[in-house]
Amino acid sequence: MTLVPFTDCCAMLGIDAKTLRNWLRQANLEWAAHPKDARLKCLSTEQVEQVARLHARPLPWPLSAPPALPEAAPAKPESQAQLLEASLLLPTSMSEEADLIKKLAALETQVTSMQEQLAQLALALLRERELRYEQRLSTLQGLVRQALQPVPSSPEFQETVRSEEQDTKPRPGRCPHPAEQRTRPLLPLIEYGAHGQYVVICPQEGELPLRPDSPEWFAWLASVSSFRFVGKHGRFTACRVYDKGPTRSWQAHRVIHQRHDKPHLGVTEHLTIDSLEQAAARLQSYVDSRSLPEQFRVDISFCLQRSATVVWKC
Repeated sequence: MTLVPFTDCCAMLGIDAKTLRNWLRQANLEWAAHPKDARLKCLSTEQVEQVARLHARPLPWPLSAPPALPEAAPAKPESQAQLLEASLLLPTSMSEEADLIKKLAALETQVTSMQEQLAQLALALLRERELRYEQRLSTLQGLVRQALQPVPSSPEFQETVRSEEQDTKPRPGRCPHPAEQRTRPLLPLIEYGAHGQYVVICPQEGELPLRPDSPEWFAWLASVSSFRFVGKHGRFTACRVYDKGPTRSWQAHRVIHQRHDKPHLGVTEHLTIDSLEQAAARLQSYVDSRSLPEQFRVDISFCLQRSATVVWKC
């Protein structure tokens, strides 16, 4: 029985030592000690051929019947040198093939690890983009809330504001929402838009599909206690008249040069677009007249009575 060292078996099969041990364990084969050096582990030629057949590994030649050289005349020194060189080149080519297989396996491992790292980086990038979009959205929402802050409320709203402040006052042990910390309430808005149409905006429901002077229009006015009006010729804040409680009468409020003007608007059924525009234009005329110096103000009432020349006050 011919014994082949363990390292030579690995070189002939083109595998590493760990793979050969696993194959031997699967085939229930055991190695034998070298007759001269017990430290060396060997396999018989039959075991090597059996492992090669099980795993379809080519061998340089059948180990059980090594190729016999044809009998011939005594070889010349040159032919003997060639045979020796061929026998030396064969193990070298086998070792080179084993090295190439090891390098290829190492490259496959590196490629797999790089693909995993690439997938992790892509997931991290997606998470970062989601966080940035959420931050931008929260910033835009804060800017929109600031833009929708109401104008200063009139003295008639003090009772309503105090009741709302008491409702929104933070309870002990609870962190209040930023919207609860506002001291000025948001009012509904009636505004003349850029497209030549009037738009009704409610702080809770957004834009309302209301047509001016329609039954829905007056029904909505009857359900609110105050609103802001921004028309073609002016603006003001309207609120109900309180006489031991809210009534159907309305007043317009606007502070003009540290003076509080409160013209009467009428009952809810009289709050048409034309009447609101007339009230806004009248208040805007007060702004224009009071913006002139004292010595250049026009006595409009005198001009209307006399229908004559304009008298300038000095």
